[in-house]
Amino acid sequence: MMSLADFSDPALVSVPIPDAQAAAAALEAAGLTPPEPVDPVSLESQSLEAYFDIEARPGQPVVVDSLIGQVNGRPVYADEVLGPLADQLRAEYERMAWQQFQPVMERLVMQRLQEVVLNELFLAEARASMTQQQQHGLLAFMRTIEQDLVGKSGGVQSRAEQEVMAEEGRTIEEYLRLQEERVLIETLMNERVRPNAVVSWHDVEREYEKRTGEFRPPAEILVGRIRLRTAAVETIMAVQQRLDAGESFSDVAANAGMANRGEWERFVLPATGIKGLEIADAYKPVLEKLAVGGVSPPLERGTWTMWFSLLERSQALQRGLYDPDVQQQLQQELYGRAIAQAQTEFINDVLQRGIYDELSLMHRRALAIAATRFPPP
Repeated sequence: MMSLADFSDPALVSVPIPDAQAAAAALEAAGLTPPEPVDPVSLESQSLEAYFDIEARPGQPVVVDSLIGQVNGRPVYADEVLGPLADQLRAEYERMAWQQFQPVMERLVMQRLQEVVLNELFLAEARASMTQQQQHGLLAFMRTIEQDLVGKSGGVQSRAEQEVMAEEGRTIEEYLRLQEERVLIETLMNERVRPNAVVSWHDVEREYEKRTGEFRPPAEILVGRIRLRTAAVETIMAVQQRLDAGESFSDVAANAGMANRGEWERFVLPATGIKGLEIADAYKPVLEKLAVGGVSPPLERGTWTMWFSLLERSQALQRGLYDPDVQQQLQQELYGRAIAQAQTEFINDVLQRGIYDELSLMHRRALAIAATRFPPP
């Protein structure tokens, strides 16, 4: 049997290894071209940066990945939280001052961390509650999805892999796992959350009563007024003559020097009508007698003489409780609230029963790693 030592010359053991410059000179003397010098540190940093997609300054330490906690015994690594946020964090980091960026980073990391933890807890809950029949049905469903993917690619597995990678950025295995998780979580929500989101007819009635103003909005009126000093007898007579001759109230008001062509005030009518308006009581009987476009007789009050006109009256669409669109709108809104409430209660229950490291501790660990990737200036 031969060993590597059999191919070595013991007499050369003490001969020193030539340095790079001497080796290059020897190669040139032999008619060979020396290789370009290589910086192994640069090669290593470039390969790491390309693999993990992390930008770093020269000499800046960067934590590539690290365990930040676990959920139901499954380890959670920092890049599972920070990876999907990389582009968004980088954009905000370049756009904002550090003092502004830091709370944004903390918020985004916490949101993503909660998604990771809850997703894992939901999946564990869903799998634990599945019957054997449901498990068989899920396996059959996933096989059908995989067969469809391969079938669309002409039955060639490698082509299917390429197409899924091009469209989804994932392998078929990763894509199928995501689809399985989606089905499991949807099934869990259908079984554990939606049955607790109940909306009764009484709930719809109460919501309608609370929002009557939205569905039966009050009318609005635009009141015009010409107001002149009673002592200006000739001007008052001229105004009355123009009104009696049938000139429009707005034209007469403009001619008399009133601002906005005599438009005085726009009122929202309360349930009691004009009687409920917050105006002088002396004006209310005058306005009650007016139709749209009508003009009141002159009203003397103190040192002023006034004419009023009901310029506009608008009434928005009135929608009753038995309007199908109203019922559908209220039903959907109330159901959405009920779903949110039921989901919150379910999440709290799952969090209490789940086995996971403290969220705040995982958050701090993830932020510590994020800070090495997006450091303060």
